[in-house]
Amino acid sequence: DNGIISVTGGLQSVVLGMGQGVKNLVDHYFLLVDAKKKNEQLELEVSSLRSKVITQDELILENKRLQEQLAFKAKEKETLLSAKVIAHDVSPDFLGIRIDRGSDDGVQLGMGVIHTSGIVGRVHRLTRRYSDVVTLLDPSSNVDVIVQRSRARGILSGQSKSLSGKLKYIDRLDDVMVNDILVSTDFGNIFPKGLMVGTITAVIPNSNGILQTISVKSAIDVYRVEEVFLVFPPKQSEKAIN
Repeated sequence: DNGIISVTGGLQSVVLGMGQGVKNLVDHYFLLVDAKKKNEQLELEVSSLRSKVITQDELILENKRLQEQLAFKAKEKETLLSAKVIAHDVSPDFLGIRIDRGSDDGVQLGMGVIHTSGIVGRVHRLTRRYSDVVTLLDPSSNVDVIVQRSRARGILSGQSKSLSGKLKYIDRLDDVMVNDILVSTDFGNIFPKGLMVGTITAVIPNSNGILQTISVKSAIDVYRVEEVFLVFPPKQSEKAIN
């Protein structure tokens, strides 16, 4: 009996130990599974909260932009029509944007398009509900501008490949410097007078000619513009839709 007890007792101890180990392993496994599920749930909750924060931030930014637009519109004497940018033209030969306003809204070809930060361009094509705008960075664009500091006057043309412009018809004796600001004129009643157009980035005198070579950085990043205004000429102000 003693021998049997010794043998069976040892086996029972081993079996009991193995059983306890298996139980601990199983418990640990289920704890890990439960922890994993809780982590996944927490990650979902964090992701949801992050999404809500991003949405809230976007609403705050949009509200700020709308407030700036309202203040800008109230300040301008011209009648302005707000529009949203719905597409950007990616063609290397045309730097333009598409907006959600067309002939049904009173839009006409050649109308000026502006932003709270400055000049955007002109209406180039339109349908009843949409318009394509050629921006001032397009090579076909020509905008009458004044150097704010010295009042030197010239024409700004675009250079789409470099996303910059060049100021033309500036005499070599004209007072023009790097970092000078260009503003719009009211020539042709296309744009409000005094709007920001761009900043001079380089001035290269031409010793063999009478004109200077001047590079300009636009005040507007056409790839980041989301809302714009169309400028109605004074004679059309009564017909404009606000």
